Amino acid sequence: MQLKEAIQICLTYLGDEDASINTQTAQHPKLKLLVKCANLVIKEIAAEYVPLIEEETADVVDGKISFEGLMHKVAEVRKVQDALSGLTSDFYNTPTHCRLLNDGVKKARIVYSYLPLDIDIEDDCPLPPAVGAKTLALGICAEYSMISGMYEQSVMYSDRFKQDMRTAVRKKGEIKVKPRRWC
Repeated sequence: MQLKEAIQICLTYLGDEDASINTQTAQHPKLKLLVKCANLVIKEIAAEYVPLIEEETADVVDGKISFEGLMHKVAEVRKVQDALSGLTSDFYNTPTHCRLLNDGVKKARIVYSYLPLDIDIEDDCPLPPAVGAKTLALGICAEYSMISGMYEQSVMYSDRFKQDMRTAVRKKGEIKVKPRRWC
């Protein structure tokens, strides 16, 4: 999904359904603000609802894995394993690196969550498919309404956004009820 799809839905919710998004209108101040709001919402979704997970192999120098060498900006390290033996390593985080408590690890597999970089109106959203354009548009509307001083609309959009996010992250699958005996 491209960001402009969500912003077009957002414009419809805000009553600007006649507005079209193209290269000339992309520089309009309202659209620039909507893109900023979209980036805030995307980061909120990645931080609170659906974490973006990355797994990489990194070199361990003096018992540390530097975050600078990783592809993304680390939000939370979830797991560290020795790349050769597969054994899980104990660790603790600092702002710049991950310190391993196990000695002798030279290469490690690190699993971490990250926050995406800001995107532009023509870029693809880095969110999983479970988070649709409508859900993202509701979050954008909530942020935009709050910034614009439309507090009642902001609360309404925020409630709908949170409900959609609960639906998106809800575990879907077969529901099994344990068999019971009747006496």
